[in-house]
Amino acid sequence: MTYPRLLESILLPAHDRARGRHYSERRRSLARSQWWTPRRLRDFQWMELKALLAHVFESVPYLKEKYRAAGMTWGDLRSWDDFRRLPPLTRAEVNAHGRDLCSTTYTGRLLPHATGGSTGVPTRFFRTYESYDWRTAAKDRAYGWSGWRLGQRAMYLWGAPVGNVSRRQMLKTRAYEAMQRQLVINTFSQSDALWADVLARALRFRPVLIVGYVSSLEAFADYLRRMQRTIPGVACAIAAAEPLHADARQRIEQGLGAPLFNTYGSREFMSIAAECDYRNGLHIHAENLVVETRDPDDHAASELLVTDLHNYGMPFVRYASGDLGRITHDLCACGRGLPRLDRIEGRAVDALRTSDGRTVPGEFFPHLLKEIPELAEYRVEQKSLDHLVISAVLTHALSERSEALLRREIGAIFGPGTAWEVQRVDRIPRLNSGKRRVTVGIEA
Repeated sequence: MTYPRLLESILLPAHDRARGRHYSERRRSLARSQWWTPRRLRDFQWMELKALLAHVFESVPYLKEKYRAAGMTWGDLRSWDDFRRLPPLTRAEVNAHGRDLCSTTYTGRLLPHATGGSTGVPTRFFRTYESYDWRTAAKDRAYGWSGWRLGQRAMYLWGAPVGNVSRRQMLKTRAYEAMQRQLVINTFSQSDALWADVLARALRFRPVLIVGYVSSLEAFADYLRRMQRTIPGVACAIAAAEPLHADARQRIEQGLGAPLFNTYGSREFMSIAAECDYRNGLHIHAENLVVETRDPDDHAASELLVTDLHNYGMPFVRYASGDLGRITHDLCACGRGLPRLDRIEGRAVDALRTSDGRTVPGEFFPHLLKEIPELAEYRVEQKSLDHLVISAVLTHALSERSEALLRREIGAIFGPGTAWEVQRVDRIPRLNSGKRRVTVGIEA
């Protein structure tokens, strides 16, 4: 028995039984439902949505009052048009009313989590084990569309945990990565020395799949081209967390010698949509999420609203993501019935540089600043190679813990000689598009 078959048929089901989880069941279900007709998928969504909304109107205090004030009752929700009358949920509301957005009748464990605030507003929320099993199964299905199979070796050009990580959590993470055959490398401090190390580790590890931030994949691919090196056995790559433009896709594919598949997601929902092997738009995980645009009749991109069908602990209903997109229901040539995002406009994030010539992906600061609870909004501007300014809308003054965390993590990445400061402001200006610019780098 090959390892992927062992993992899928024995190890993961045994893990589910031991912990009372449903990942394997969800994964099998999603493997079948992707081939349903659009009508059958829509009917399934409506059934799941009605059950979620009944739960919301019964047990989620803030949303009950929000909908009452908008003149909506549970009895009014008879169709998709009625659903679209529900007022969207905003990031500001989630941060201001977190506990009142949690169900009063949900008896399972609430798992605290946070976004990196890639649109400039960190969001702190709760998820459940059931919703996590759904979203992990959806993510693995999406990765499988690249041709990779669960259990095959995968290398991640990713970030590193921020702050102090307990030994128990570290051992648990390492055991999970070993079982999944994953190699995760921190690429928040980029240099030729890092990429030489990544190449050496990749040659030993022999990955089939490489996953990473777009900027990390692009920098590594550039290094491989300059060094005229290849990684034998790489069959595919997956881009995440940052916008993927056509020129970047071409450079990454040339450097890695493998096709690149784009994905779209967020920490609130994990995987939202991904490309299949036709790479003609991103298939939405419609069995787990309802994704709609704020203006459904507009041919231009408009703000995406997302509903998580399976987070009963803290339901997100018509959540305003801050990203712009356009949805098509035209069938893909692959035959899947899932709707697609044929256009996505995401995060305004610049890469930053260090005084010793390294590159730091803009995702570093969203990853770090999600751990600062006093931050409501922010923008990071690099004034010079040794000076960073964090403009911040604060709920209250930074604690000693938050200042120490910033000092340690910024110093570790940018060097101890880099000066940084937090400037308290009343508001963060937006771009002409209406989005915030999270990090502003200096010109090369």
